[in-house]
Amino acid sequence: MNKKQLIYSIVTLFLLGLIVSSGTYAYYSFIASNNKNISFNTSKELENYVIYNEGESKFSGDFKVSSTYTQGMHSTISLYKTSAASNVDLIATIKMDINEIGSNIKNSTALKWVVTSGTSTDTGSVLAQGNFIGVNNGDTLTLVPNIEVTTTETFYTIWIWLDENGNPSDELTGETLDVNVWTEINQVEGIDDSFEITRINANYQEINATIVNNKNKVVGYAITTTNTEPDEWTSIDATNQSNVYNLDYSVLETGTYYVWIKDSEGNTISRSIEVTQIDMTAPVCTWGTFTDNPIQNNTTSEIVLTCIDNESEITINNLKVDNIITSNSNITVMSIARATQSNGYKYSITVKGTANDGETTLTLPANTIKNAMGLGNEVKTSSAITVANTYTVKYQTGNSACSLNTTTYKDYEATYGTAFNIANPSCSGYTFQGWTANSGLDTTNGKYGTSSSAVTTTWSNASTKVTATWFNNLAKRDTKEVTLTANWSDSTKPVCTVSTPSSISYGSTTTVTVTCTDNAAMSSQTLTTSNFTSSNTGVATVQSV
Repeated sequence: MNKKQLIYSIVTLFLLGLIVSSGTYAYYSFIASNNKNISFNTSKELENYVIYNEGESKFSGDFKVSSTYTQGMHSTISLYKTSAASNVDLIATIKMDINEIGSNIKNSTALKWVVTSGTSTDTGSVLAQGNFIGVNNGDTLTLVPNIEVTTTETFYTIWIWLDENGNPSDELTGETLDVNVWTEINQVEGIDDSFEITRINANYQEINATIVNNKNKVVGYAITTTNTEPDEWTSIDATNQSNVYNLDYSVLETGTYYVWIKDSEGNTISRSIEVTQIDMTAPVCTWGTFTDNPIQNNTTSEIVLTCIDNESEITINNLKVDNIITSNSNITVMSIARATQSNGYKYSITVKGTANDGETTLTLPANTIKNAMGLGNEVKTSSAITVANTYTVKYQTGNSACSLNTTTYKDYEATYGTAFNIANPSCSGYTFQGWTANSGLDTTNGKYGTSSSAVTTTWSNASTKVTATWFNNLAKRDTKEVTLTANWSDSTKPVCTVSTPSSISYGSTTTVTVTCTDNAAMSSQTLTTSNFTSSNTGVATVQSV
């Protein structure tokens, strides 16, 4: 068959970068300095018969995470033949040469290509689509095969985008995707039937293949271990049947596999692929401990979640704030910072306390972190963090003779970080010596002072008597309760009374009783004759005590 070729090239180099702001990802592309990414090349024979319009001179738009390809990078071309070639059969094939592709990009389900009819502003139907999984340097992908070129100008738009449903991650940062997108035009006597598996690759147990059929739709497939056409086939859903089909299939064992494809006319083809490795182990994730525990309202703590996969590596790794489940509303997950480590990632998760008190745990749901085989982590729950905003202050007296006013010195709910006043108590016959505390006292953070603005002295010892009236952060945050004891000293002298007879006979004796009382036990209780004096020793004297 006599064929002549016309080739138009779109030469594109992408350098993916990542900007992180409040959990939102924005990607940007590196464009050559001349901003010219489309080149024109044709043979002299066909140059006069085909009109090729390169449209946009480069892939344009923001290369960012989006829910649809129409928000990705794109470039539009148009083709048609002149009236002089109205009787010449011309067909076009849009292809993509892979010059260089980063290791993370080719394992990412997020990076995709789409070819549509129409322009970028008047988009028609999707003609073909796929991803870059398993693609290697030097590969050529057939995007759209055997397009009939007519005398009517027809537009085609090539899109490259990051699908948010594929959980794109910052591992794409700095990786290169260097491709040539080009259109091949052939002069033929008629359009040959083409039905082939243009690409096949095995990544561990995942088999990926691209099938192209220019005449009939691909309707079924089968995977076997022998080179014998199978009797049983898996039907492709009607909505997914097309002339270009991308197959993803997982096997359970190593060995040689045959990929069989069937089209709508019952034609079948096959290609073999060798699977040399199997990864059946999901990523393993473990929690660390909280850096600060307990915390209170508007204060933060950090905990590290480590996820490791020693085989096919973690590919879905974009852990987000809303992926983490809290057991209650005591804390809020504020941010997640990710860092790479050997065979995995470390996620530094910052939480903030709320106005609610109590214990809270964090849970990583199952299948949040996945490896290249699609295997996901098990459910993992962290240890508890305590949020302590308030604590209880209790009072008691150190002397049964001095009871405390139960209205003034009742249990008090104090707030961490806020100073409160305790008036010094009083007791008749006693002097208040100060407060001491039990083991619930926070000797690191508990403070006292003479006013709410001068609470600066650390109450470093629970046995230290403190007569200050302003206090803050008295209770330990794990127990949230402290008891203060009022200490007293006796401030009243003993009172003694003497009972004496009204008369006594000369030369006789009588008993005189001395009675002494005090608020507390008296340190000296012994009297001798020398302790007494007589107003008239010529009348009476003290003989014994």
